[in-house]
Amino acid sequence: MEDFIELLLQGIPESNLQLPDPSLIQEFKDLRNRVIWIDCEIKDGLLDIVSKIIEWNREDKAISPENRQPIKIFFNSPGGDLDIEETLVSMIRLSKTPVYGFALGMVASAASLIYLSCHKRFALPNAYFILHRGSCQNMGGNYNEIAAAMEDYKQQVEKMEKFYIENTLYTEEEVHKNIATDWYIRGDELLEKGIVNEWVEDISVML
Repeated sequence: MEDFIELLLQGIPESNLQLPDPSLIQEFKDLRNRVIWIDCEIKDGLLDIVSKIIEWNREDKAISPENRQPIKIFFNSPGGDLDIEETLVSMIRLSKTPVYGFALGMVASAASLIYLSCHKRFALPNAYFILHRGSCQNMGGNYNEIAAAMEDYKQQVEKMEKFYIENTLYTEEEVHKNIATDWYIRGDELLEKGIVNEWVEDISVML
């Protein structure tokens, strides 16, 4: 029998005997538990979150929303592309399967907008947010091109300010004044102003 097994192994490529990449194993576990990580810059690669949300809503089609297994998004991000952010915000809001956001550390700029679109929002006590107007890219070109870029940037800023006003308890004046520069928000203010719904006090809510 041992000789037979040895012959079988000789016919199996060495690569097939290697252990799976641990990161892939963790990713499969996360997907099975409907866990998504936004722990990097907001960019094109995150658009696969859209397909995940669609697939889970497809699986849940026959289940009433209150009985569905929630999707959990864990945040620790410096922000990034506002176009990608708008796509993710729209998808989260369309989802009938509940989407829970968990702030683990820094949640800045575009990441804060995605977080605020989650149906329920949790945070670790050390989490903090940075809200700002961001910066305008692609300013090169002739006068008309620069003017068009500036107008587009102006509309983005106005839309961003409106989003913060509608999704927090800050007044229009507070948002307009503070968002002019990097606006750091920590501690009890996160709860008082409706950015965070609940502190994570028991790990079971994250499982």
